[in-house]
Amino acid sequence: MKLRTIHNNRKRRQGWTLLETLFAFGAALLVITPTVVVYFFMNRTLEATANYEELDRQSRYALDIMTSDIRECGHLTSFSTNSLAFTNLDGTLLQFTWDGTNFLTYTNASTTLPGCPRGGTLLKGCSYLAFNIFQRNPTSNTTMSFVAAPSTNPALTKVIVMDWICKRTNYLTLTDSESVQTAKVVMRN
Repeated sequence: MKLRTIHNNRKRRQGWTLLETLFAFGAALLVITPTVVVYFFMNRTLEATANYEELDRQSRYALDIMTSDIRECGHLTSFSTNSLAFTNLDGTLLQFTWDGTNFLTYTNASTTLPGCPRGGTLLKGCSYLAFNIFQRNPTSNTTMSFVAAPSTNPALTKVIVMDWICKRTNYLTLTDSESVQTAKVVMRN
């Protein structure tokens, strides 16, 4: 008779009870939920960081091209807040144009500068861009404040101030990563 009781007890204890199953499920949920939440937040952070890095790389590249080309040109021939046109020392055109919504494009038709002629898109996703022109001499008793050059006589320009904002939408979050750049370029000639 004792044998039978042991055998019946073993049969009863082979599965989990509903209470044990619910407890195991709750414990697993307490471990898995924070892991999933951390995963999604880390994914968002890494994506935003990658966007910032790409925007910064794009802006540095554009600024390098613009700075070297502007410093090597002859003089400014045409100006608007979204377009600059220069004459290179060899008489060819150097032009930067923002389309007003997205792209900053350029053309350098020089045949004497290294790597020229060249052109194309410098900035993508550009939501704001402004060019300003100034004369060479700084304002009295200041270090980096210049007198505005008249837009009617762009040949007097010696300092170009460029401001732009580029944005990229993050893939999962539909928020934007934004890069703001400002630079002053002094023309050599």
